[in-house]
Amino acid sequence: MIITYLLEIIKVLQPNQRQEMALFLSSPHFNRGKNAQDLISLYQIIMDAAPDFSEGVLNKDWLCSQVFSEPIKVPGRLEKLISDLSKLLRSYALTQLYFSESNDDQQQIDWAKWLRTHGLTEASRKTMVKLKSKKERERFESLELYHADLLIAEEEHQWEGTHNVLKGDLGIPAVIYHLDLYYFNYRTELENRYLLQQKGPQLPDLAWTNVGMDFWQKESVLLQIAKSINDILNKGLPSSEGFQDLMHLLLSKEDVLSFKTIAQLYAYLRNYCTLLINGGDLKFIPILHEIHKDNLKRNYFLINGEISPNVYVNIVQVATRAKEYDWAKGFTEEYRQSIIGGDEGRFFYHFNMVHCLFAERRFEEALDHIPDAPSNSHYHHMVRRLELKIYYELNSDLLLYKMDAFRKFIVRTATKTIAANLRMMDLNFLNILMQLTQTPMKDKTRSARLISRIEAKKLLADRAWLLEKARERG
Repeated sequence: MIITYLLEIIKVLQPNQRQEMALFLSSPHFNRGKNAQDLISLYQIIMDAAPDFSEGVLNKDWLCSQVFSEPIKVPGRLEKLISDLSKLLRSYALTQLYFSESNDDQQQIDWAKWLRTHGLTEASRKTMVKLKSKKERERFESLELYHADLLIAEEEHQWEGTHNVLKGDLGIPAVIYHLDLYYFNYRTELENRYLLQQKGPQLPDLAWTNVGMDFWQKESVLLQIAKSINDILNKGLPSSEGFQDLMHLLLSKEDVLSFKTIAQLYAYLRNYCTLLINGGDLKFIPILHEIHKDNLKRNYFLINGEISPNVYVNIVQVATRAKEYDWAKGFTEEYRQSIIGGDEGRFFYHFNMVHCLFAERRFEEALDHIPDAPSNSHYHHMVRRLELKIYYELNSDLLLYKMDAFRKFIVRTATKTIAANLRMMDLNFLNILMQLTQTPMKDKTRSARLISRIEAKKLLADRAWLLEKARERG
């Protein structure tokens, strides 16, 4: 009978859990819709049949007469009601399981994730700091501890990747460290269990205990792609061939990968394309712009329907370099209400619009509309660099004064708020900009020397723009 599965679940509930289930059903948050009252009635009728819950008593005709005030006119109505009650019972059981005290670590990590994805970055960070402090007081080794450490490291990596970058490594080394620590402990524990079990019934040896990467690549398309990306990135300097290989690989495997996985892999493709552009291969600017447009249509940039501030800004910068000014402004308008965490003071909106004006060489107008950003923000540095680029293009007498003021800010103030590698990128930008101002036009020798210096700098903000300006000097 269709009610059998439902009864099996109800029978294992303790008396207090059966009472809590009744309260669960009374909540309009969980039990909503036109059948809400019928579900409450059905559950109570079944409870009245305790403790035996005899299916002979709880037959279809009797249930229909008790639940419904008039004869059933819709076939399967009772069956649908029983199915819905089973789903609600499952929701109740899973809610109890998730919110149990033993699952507190997972709750805190998920809460930090929710705060992060809704733009409440400081609250998210404080939640993780509190959890890490708690785990430090519980440093008795266990698999559960290693697993919690891995989840914490992963969330911190996601936070740094989505928002302002505070560390150049994005917390990735910590994730790999905790992943390996958990993996090797758990894997060895499972092997030990199997070896112990093997002593009895003489089970076969584990065929894949000591196999290499080649075996697992045959088992997993995702690993094949990940290893290919790894090989491409390990070759050193990015190449157009590497980009084409990666593009072909993604297109050929899209049909076997999940939406989330494809979105993550396209991020590698976009970043590889950016490396090529920063290395001076400017023909990839329109290619990256087309990838952006394609990925936007497929919602690869969106997180719960919202877009991160970094992506919102970066897409416009690439579009303007591709000379797609109208598209860039249209994108800025379309997504202005979809920025994660909102756009207090409409900073990101105004910054994008000013960048469009700058790209269109409307320098005076751009200078008049540069937005303010908090001095402790990474975006404050972006604003100051944009301002300097405008003064450079205007050949303004204020350029050297503004450069000196920005240098003093970096040395005296930014040390407390911005990571060392980001400060170095800004200082190198200022040094190269100073050399640009001292390089005469049509001086091919000094232009080539300056290009070599730009390409040799590992940490350099606005590299592509500086390369463009250095080439103009030749």
